[in-house]
Amino acid sequence: MPSIAQLEKLLTIDPEDPFVHYGLAQELAKSGELDRAIESYSKVIELDPNYCYAYYFKGQTLDQLGKQAEAKSIIAEGIEAAKQVQDGKALSELSTLLQSVT
Repeated sequence: MPSIAQLEKLLTIDPEDPFVHYGLAQELAKSGELDRAIESYSKVIELDPNYCYAYYFKGQTLDQLGKQAEAKSIIAEGIEAAKQVQDGKALSELSTLLQSVT
C-alpha cells in the first residue's frame, strides 16, 4: 500500500477520487491518526455514498474513539447503502459490527 505522503500527492492530482481517499483513511487509521482517518472516510462517503466499507471502517474507528452513538449512526447509514446497492457481504458485516458496538 502506498504511504500517506504518496496518497496525499495523488489527491493533489485528483482530489475527487474516493478510492484514494479510502486508501488514505486506511493508512491514517493504521498509523493511529484516527481523527484524520474519520475525515477521510467521511470524504469517501461524500464522494461515493455507496462505498459501503467506508461506513464500516468509519463506524469502527468512531467506536475505537468511544463515540458509540456516532458509530451506530454511521453504521446504520452504511446498512442502508448496502441494501441500496444489494451488497450482501457488506450488509452482513455492517450488521455484525452494529451489534458489537456497545
